[in-house]
Amino acid sequence: MRRFKNLKSLSVLWFGLFVLNTGIAQETFQLKGNLSSPVTEGSVVLLAYHNGKSFKNDTTRIRQGHFELKGTVGKPVKALLFIGYSKEEEAKTKKRGETIHLYLDSGITTIKGERLATATITGSAAQRDFAMLQQSLESIGWTVMGKKEDLILAKRDSVHLAFLKSYPASQVSFDLMKEIGRPNLLAERYNEMSEIYNNLSEEWRDSQDGQRVGRLLLGAKKLGIGKDAIDFTMNDVSGNPISLSDFRGQYVLLDFWASWCIPCRAENPQLVKAYEKFKDKNFTILGVSLDKESGKQKWLDAIEKDGLPWIHVSDLKGFDNAAAKSYGVQSIPINYLIDPEGKIVAVGLRGEQLIRHLEKTL
Repeated sequence: MRRFKNLKSLSVLWFGLFVLNTGIAQETFQLKGNLSSPVTEGSVVLLAYHNGKSFKNDTTRIRQGHFELKGTVGKPVKALLFIGYSKEEEAKTKKRGETIHLYLDSGITTIKGERLATATITGSAAQRDFAMLQQSLESIGWTVMGKKEDLILAKRDSVHLAFLKSYPASQVSFDLMKEIGRPNLLAERYNEMSEIYNNLSEEWRDSQDGQRVGRLLLGAKKLGIGKDAIDFTMNDVSGNPISLSDFRGQYVLLDFWASWCIPCRAENPQLVKAYEKFKDKNFTILGVSLDKESGKQKWLDAIEKDGLPWIHVSDLKGFDNAAAKSYGVQSIPINYLIDPEGKIVAVGLRGEQLIRHLEKTL
């Protein structure tokens, strides 16, 4: 089982998005598979999910094309199913196996077909809803591993929003709203997202997930596209006061990050790439660190190690950072692109999307 250690770690992180409340009555589910492809015969099957009380990793093997797993869930939950290849097949395909997502609920869910990726899955109402969503995404050519051009991203967002409008009572919609309730989409399509949010069940809106998305919506209303950026003054690494308004007349990417934030550090090379490409086109970056006083040296070391040549400020109060509180920052990294007049023109630009947006803007 050692070869599945990293996969389990990744699945734990991924399922952090879908953890349910504890104290929910549990009901039994059965997952029955029938796969005819010989390449999966004898392979290990891993099912990862959260049952409302704890995270579960259940395993079995495929025997004569069949496998079966049982467990309990409190309500429909999104699960990850992985079937590993034999060493021979892994060497041949350079792939460890096949992975899909599905919804588990009380009763029987069946998987039938040749391979996992093309199998037919039948089960709960949530699984039927999820299958419809997946079919809609496939119809526009969306794949998780595909190239993320702006056009396909916009089409994906439209599919998501159409589903949310059509199925406001579905568990799939609750999970989807939590997944896509990110600052950039909320800011770009505030009116539409606000209407969708208000049509979801009151029970979900009162949940921890619902309240978090609600707070983000309030932030999007206050600091969405076209709104005035909130000015602040904070000391740089040398103790000199720097104000956001000092950058008036330039495009500035206001970037909230921290030295301890792994996704932030992973994003830094992309910021460096953007800075070097556009620094001579009236563009700069202002970094605001959410490090604490005890982590000041780590902050300074991260700036040097990651090669971040722009101005950095912090009051070293962590998430109590005055600027972060003004901007309602709940998680990092998060950034705001501000135009020369001090207006917010984009929110949450990541990866190649940042480069593409700057190419169109500058």
